Amino acid sequence: MKLFMVYLGGRVTGCHIEMHDVRFVIGENIEQCYPKLKAQWVGDKNAVHIDSYTEITHINGYEVNLVTEHISQSEKLYFVNMGGYHPTDLAEQHDFALFIARSVQEAKNQAYAQLLVGASHLHKDNLHDVDDCFAIDLLDEKYFIKLTPSGKSKPLTPDWFGYHIL
Repeated sequence: MKLFMVYLGGRVTGCHIEMHDVRFVIGENIEQCYPKLKAQWVGDKNAVHIDSYTEITHINGYEVNLVTEHISQSEKLYFVNMGGYHPTDLAEQHDFALFIARSVQEAKNQAYAQLLVGASHLHKDNLHDVDDCFAIDLLDEKYFIKLTPSGKSKPLTPDWFGYHIL
């Protein structure tokens, strides 16, 4: 099984612009994940599409594998989404990344150092120092993430991008 990070876009009732979300899914291939992704979309299920996706294999010097038994490990894989502002842009800017860290605070510190460099008003939301920061440890009732030091990193760039309607 493979772990995918997917950037979804689509319509949400009452919104004037397209909305986006990031989802994590497990499957043998991305096509196998389409029904799960469509079911997870919060808006109009008939107006959702994939903008991009990437398979998560190596992050920050760690190999990322899926296993069927929970493993006690000090490091976890974190997704961090931050918001901030640029004086020349009307819209709030967002950036996100994956980090290997021993705590939420360590993941947040890494994000502050690497995301939205030069932006102002990096902000907290819902009493977090970043918009969203959560451990991705149980993605499916059968699979858990195992992190193994590897010295390798895969850039968080799309394996595919475009406009694929689900």
